[in-house]
Amino acid sequence: MGKEIDQEIREQAEELYILDGRTYEQVAEVTGVSVSQLKNWSADGQWRKQRQEHRQTHRGLRANLTKLRKDFFEKAVKSLDPQDVYAAVRLEALATRQATKQEEAAPDIDRPKLFLEDMEFVAETLRDVDPQGLKVFARNFETIVNRFKEKHAQAT
Repeated sequence: MGKEIDQEIREQAEELYILDGRTYEQVAEVTGVSVSQLKNWSADGQWRKQRQEHRQTHRGLRANLTKLRKDFFEKAVKSLDPQDVYAAVRLEALATRQATKQEEAAPDIDRPKLFLEDMEFVAETLRDVDPQGLKVFARNFETIVNRFKEKHAQAT
């Protein structure tokens, strides 16, 4: 039974170090394992190498996802197909929500999140009520986003 608990703690420590990017000291606080023991486990399991590989993979995935989102949005703007436009707006809203979740300290008011939620609402409404209006919205979406960014960049 003691071996199973040790293995669970070791796996937890490994995940905290490799996947979450925590320091040995932070992992020690969470797991109750000494820093020297964590370093021994790390050496045995090549945690540093795995951490570097994880970071490289994560960077590559982020770059590919960003390119995919950009390409999809450009396709939606070119086609002005209401389904594509709606999907692009939803995709951006999801991406923003994910980015917000990853921030360590959220501001009191998350203006970008509120903005995208509003844009998502507008897109849903236009899709149901006025598909032609959705096309106009899609053509001007980049301008709307840029103006929003400019306005709020001045405020900060």
